[in-house]
Amino acid sequence: MEGVILGFYKDELKASQIYKRLAMKESDVKVKHQLEAFVKMEKQHAEFWKKLMESRGILPKEYKFRFAVLLYLLIRKVLGLRWSSRILELGENKPIREYHEYYKKGDFTEEEKEELKRIILDELAHENFFKEEEQGIENNIRDIFLGMNDGLVEILSTVAGLTGLYMGKPRLVGISGLIVGLAGTLSMSIGTFISVKNQKDVKSFGIFRLRVLKELFNREEREEMEIENPLKSALFTGVFYLMGTAFIVYSFFIMKTAATALILSSLTAILVWIISGSIIALSSGLSVSKKVFEMIISGIGAAIITFGVGKVFSLL
Repeated sequence: MEGVILGFYKDELKASQIYKRLAMKESDVKVKHQLEAFVKMEKQHAEFWKKLMESRGILPKEYKFRFAVLLYLLIRKVLGLRWSSRILELGENKPIREYHEYYKKGDFTEEEKEELKRIILDELAHENFFKEEEQGIENNIRDIFLGMNDGLVEILSTVAGLTGLYMGKPRLVGISGLIVGLAGTLSMSIGTFISVKNQKDVKSFGIFRLRVLKELFNREEREEMEIENPLKSALFTGVFYLMGTAFIVYSFFIMKTAATALILSSLTAILVWIISGSIIALSSGLSVSKKVFEMIISGIGAAIITFGVGKVFSLL
């Protein structure tokens, strides 16, 4: 229990330090003030956990999270405030779940319960500020990881099977994987375009229906009708599928044997899965280690099976 509370304290303290540095770098007055409000809020949350530890005989110390702060400053410099703030807020889903569970299990006074409820409410309210600027980001993230993960899994499985068949011909395996990757890029892009276009048509009619109700019958109905851009979704999916393909096939053009190339490609894929799995887990409030493990096992497992199939055909 002590370790859990200390973890909550450190997380809130870290968030306050990151928001403080982001606020210092921000020129937009409105955004700067909101970030400063987040700093104050996170400090209050940290103070709650600090007092909770002290009341239980634990003496916490002050922590400096220099690496985390520098990492978010780098993300802000490369991707801008909206993306860096969004990535930071993705991590708020996990504490909300943990605070809720701890609230149900923990031994608190009535005053402590009310304070923790207020903290949970604060964390839930965090998402609202950047909601307007983030429209479409979730869909883009979905398209990015859908395309990249499909490219990694499918092409790694393809080259693994071909490696089992053509162990001494890495260029042949690389070219074959590249051809399959280009075909997959077209397939994924077209499939995404058609799917999103159909959704857009349905939503467009929904908007028309609401307008008719308002104009002819003076009836107001509220409904969320965010319409995606089919071409943009298709482009994101296709480009990142091709990127996933490139992460796999490059090694077959620089290594002397297909086996060593396959090992290098697998290591590259694992690295990408660690990064993408971490982001997906943070956005969903899931365990990072479990999500990363799930992606690696499924991808490498598929590659091992196809390698075995290719080896069998080689022997036959």
